[in-house]
Amino acid sequence: MVESHYPFIIIGGSITAYSAIQTFREYDIDSRILLVSGEDRLPYKRTKINKHIIRGFDKEEFRLAEEIWYTQNKVDLLPDWVVDLNPATKTITTKGHHQFTFGRLLLATGATSVIPQIAGLTLADYHTVQNAADVEKLISTCQQAQSFLIIGAGVEGLETADQLVRKGKKVVMVNRLPHPMQKLFPESITDVLKAEMKKKGVDFFGGITVSAVRKNNQGSYEAMLKGQRYVFDAVIACTGAIPNITLAKQAGLKTDRGIVVNQWLQTSHPHIFAAGDVAQHAGGYITGLWHAAQYQGKIVAQNVNKYCMKFDAPPFRLKTEVFNLYLFSAAYDSVVPGEMEIINETAGNVSRILYFKEGKLKAAVMMNDKERAKTYQQALMEEWSMGKIKNKLPLRPPMPFKFSPSK
Repeated sequence: MVESHYPFIIIGGSITAYSAIQTFREYDIDSRILLVSGEDRLPYKRTKINKHIIRGFDKEEFRLAEEIWYTQNKVDLLPDWVVDLNPATKTITTKGHHQFTFGRLLLATGATSVIPQIAGLTLADYHTVQNAADVEKLISTCQQAQSFLIIGAGVEGLETADQLVRKGKKVVMVNRLPHPMQKLFPESITDVLKAEMKKKGVDFFGGITVSAVRKNNQGSYEAMLKGQRYVFDAVIACTGAIPNITLAKQAGLKTDRGIVVNQWLQTSHPHIFAAGDVAQHAGGYITGLWHAAQYQGKIVAQNVNKYCMKFDAPPFRLKTEVFNLYLFSAAYDSVVPGEMEIINETAGNVSRILYFKEGKLKAAVMMNDKERAKTYQQALMEEWSMGKIKNKLPLRPPMPFKFSPSK
């Protein structure tokens, strides 16, 4: 039985959802909103969680807003999982047997960790770091475990490895690609990263895959890596994430790798939107970045009200602080060799590579220029010229670098 009707329902407790609520209230101050999230806490900043393995964190430490904020913004919170979506009747049904109808719906269901298929391991053998509960489980394991195998050397894998070695743990990292964060940075930067990882005691194996892991009688894990036997207390999968499209697929919405959306972030049903890590844009593009998800939540809220804003895929940055390095990457995946003019500059421990097309800045990677990271982002958003970069963002002697990955 339908309990209530909401003009706007959001499924998923993410930055996309939070951003959508903020923006929706700029256009509509009266209509109630229902936020349905199956996690055991209020929406929080997910990018913080695996950066605080050393000290741990309180359940609500990284919340995006206090509970009173939702009350003040006329948001009803429902800690439950949506198990059925019926686009024809515009109805959702939850695991707890609640049923609601909606005027407009936002699917902000995010992504799920990819679990590699490795002989000898089951799902229960893996740790992941996709959400707060995952990291809390890993922190608990750290009380006894001393050695870890991390599969995957993307951002999550590197941040997790950095925290573990600083906690005094032994880390072996295996990556399918030859270099860590290879999709985000060129070799000139990943070579520096690998050297710093080695200094901190990380054994990095690039360009290989783990085909089998054996669990011994002591409960530890054994694997052969380049002919050498290694023993681990725990295994962590950091092999990426896939959009959580199950609900949309069951509902008959158009899906591919993600939920397919148009320029207004509408799905194949005009009153159902998708945004954030679950949304697949033109050309099969899935953003996967915090600020991109935040931006898309804003777009949905505007279009729910008056269809005034298209998704234009701005070049949001990825930044991370690992192994005494500050790393920044934006739009690197769009770089086409031979089609862009490249400026590669170094001053002390500061490096940057800027990519221009038709005289406009289109992509950038940078190392150890943390104090000016927001200026690099502005330069990309505004497509600064080479001359403007030279005048407003000249490469300068390095500032003293303060390493603060746990802030």
